[in-house]
Amino acid sequence: MGGSVSISALIVGTALLGIFALASLSLSNSALSASEVVGGATDEPEIRLINASESNGVIHLNMTNAGDETISFDQTWLSIDGALPIRASDYHNQSTILFPGETLHIQLSGTGFTSPARIFVASMGGQSGISFS
Repeated sequence: MGGSVSISALIVGTALLGIFALASLSLSNSALSASEVVGGATDEPEIRLINASESNGVIHLNMTNAGDETISFDQTWLSIDGALPIRASDYHNQSTILFPGETLHIQLSGTGFTSPARIFVASMGGQSGISFS
């Protein structure tokens, strides 16, 4: 009877080693797949304010997309003089997208700001700030 217990323990131990080996292989493959996905992740856009001015309550901006990602004005937020951020598409409707390499003159009307000192833009992780001239 003592021999059958040893053989049973050997069989159970071998089965557990096989399960551990399969689990390790699966974890290794999952880590490899995750690293491939992370390597293909998109970068933050490189949005840049070139200059800003205000005239009769209308804010004029020259903004460029120096990166490789398309920037949507629905996902672009502006903060003027540190006030609560406003969505760019709520005040600018001439275009909806800033393509890579493109520079646009943007007019924001109806913001309620007169004689602002500084403006900050953020979009999908990219950001830029500039003083009014």
